[in-house]
Amino acid sequence: MTDESGPASLGAVIRRLGIASWSMLGILLLIAAAVWIVIQGRIILAPLLLAVILVFILNPLVVRLHDRGIHRLVGAAIAFAVIVVGIVVVAVLVVPGIAEQAEGFASTFPKIFDDTTRQIEQLIDRFGFDQLHLWRYAELRAYLSDPANRDLITELLLSRLGTVTSGIFEALLIVTLGPVLAFYLLIDLPRVQEHLLALVPGRLREEVAFVGRELNVAVGGFLKGQLVVAMIVGVLLSLGYWIIGVPFWLLIGLVGGLLNIVPFLGPWVGGALGVLVALATRDPITALWALVVAVVVQQIDNNFVSPSVLRATVRLHPAMTLIVLVAGGTVAGVWGVVIAVPATAALKVLLGHWWRTRILGETWEEASEALIERSDEREIDAEPAES
Repeated sequence: MTDESGPASLGAVIRRLGIASWSMLGILLLIAAAVWIVIQGRIILAPLLLAVILVFILNPLVVRLHDRGIHRLVGAAIAFAVIVVGIVVVAVLVVPGIAEQAEGFASTFPKIFDDTTRQIEQLIDRFGFDQLHLWRYAELRAYLSDPANRDLITELLLSRLGTVTSGIFEALLIVTLGPVLAFYLLIDLPRVQEHLLALVPGRLREEVAFVGRELNVAVGGFLKGQLVVAMIVGVLLSLGYWIIGVPFWLLIGLVGGLLNIVPFLGPWVGGALGVLVALATRDPITALWALVVAVVVQQIDNNFVSPSVLRATVRLHPAMTLIVLVAGGTVAGVWGVVIAVPATAALKVLLGHWWRTRILGETWEEASEALIERSDEREIDAEPAES
């Protein structure tokens, strides 16, 4: 029996590998086409990304209201009203303090600039470059105020006028078009899901719906959870810097919290800003305490906050995360950096499901357990169709 089944089994393996190779080639071509489309239409990428984020955040509330008999149109309006009220409340509580600290930072900036350049010179001196001199703030301001240099600076600014104008236009497009797209998607989301599934062949429809739910659990949970994590990290950084007496604690915490949306970027920037401001305005002991605050907040985030908030995640290697962040920034700028990690996680779920079910012969559930790390198994069946 071994002699008869051996060649047949080998032929089946070769045939499956051939199918896998051609399928992988097709997938790579589709990815290349998608990247080309994103590059060509990147002006619409940011509003669409904002719309998707708003849908992931607001749809659970709309679903709960709809389950209580409230039409999705009214539910979407209520959800947006909650968001607007929340933004207004936060603005009333936080904006005055931020404005005051920003004004103080502007007046203290020359001292911070001079202290930073002096410390950089001292650090470089230790490596034998004792002849290096970095400009102080007064020297830089005098250079910029020189009429001969002012013409050059004006020419450079005019050359960047088109970029600035397009940036303003893009910002307006994001603020106006993103919420409008999100509102209409919230109203018709179940119908959109049905239409998309109707485009899938019948034999694949159930599997596509299953993978879609897995993407919702992993990527949707990441987007919603990362916003909550960013807010918590910002509050913890601000509170820690306030306790140890670092100036501009609210401003630094806000920057660190916002940048924490992007993996790797927020903790480093928030900690570096705290240490830098403490060195320039206080003393080395305060700077050391600022470093301790940044490390403690990072550990709290890694061990308590993120595991509790990010209920389901797709684990990516740090090197891969760094690569996709750089690639996303190259392709689509700041928004590319923001979307790089969730897009890579979604791609890993899709390719991983295909490979494990088609090549390794695993079941859908086995493939999902291998790809998605869940801290709460109840998330598996949460909101399977609506979100």
